[in-house]
Amino acid sequence: MTTENKILSSLSYLSILFLPVLFPLIVWILTSDRPQTRHYAANALIVHLFPALLLFVILIIAGITGFFTHDASSVGWMMVFLAGLFAIVGIGFFIYSIYKGIKILVD
Repeated sequence: MTTENKILSSLSYLSILFLPVLFPLIVWILTSDRPQTRHYAANALIVHLFPALLLFVILIIAGITGFFTHDASSVGWMMVFLAGLFAIVGIGFFIYSIYKGIKILVD
């Protein structure tokens, strides 16, 4: 892999610090002639999108639960649990993105 491809692939993951989702999407669109860089950009895009999709699902679950139970206390406790789960997953994906970006750059 060339130095340019390494840098683009690494920045796709490290963009979680400055342009999550947008930078990997741009790299993925513009690198159709570089399959390995395109692959890393697509993976970084998925890694950056997953926490947002998880948050969307959590909010839908909370809304449906609140609609059917009409019990604010149970929905509140469920949201505390799901917010903790979201925080753990979000931090995990953040750390993974930084690790993967540095690993690609160093290798």
